[in-house]
Amino acid sequence: MKKYVILAIIIVLSISSIAYLYTKYKSDILQAESNNKMYIEIYNKEISGTEFASIINKTLDRNEKNKVQKNENGIYINNDTNSISIEIKFKDSEEIFKVEQISKNGIENFIKLYSNFKFKCTKIEYHEKTKYIKYLYFEET
Repeated sequence: MKKYVILAIIIVLSISSIAYLYTKYKSDILQAESNNKMYIEIYNKEISGTEFASIINKTLDRNEKNKVQKNENGIYINNDTNSISIEIKFKDSEEIFKVEQISKNGIENFIKLYSNFKFKCTKIEYHEKTKYIKYLYFEET
């Protein structure tokens, strides 16, 4: 009789563990989808400079809320979980700029100069572990 009780307990614990792991997995996927939604919606679409400035602000805010560390140049360091990096290629420059550089010069200045310009996200990369977006590449169109 004891063997059957122990076997039943093991079966119940196994099923419970599997159910918990599955629920956690689904929850993690939904969280990643929610986190990525804003960026996926703009992928391969032209947006205005004003919209782009809003995305820059939201991204920098997310990195701050996620306590992503910065290097000595003030650039956010990839933490392999929830950091987001954005790079921008302007038509009139060969250099590729990070959003932190834009932020240092002031988002207001960016809006004044580029509010009527168009930008397009042409590349997205994801963190392998969490499936959160880790990198976005924008080009001025």
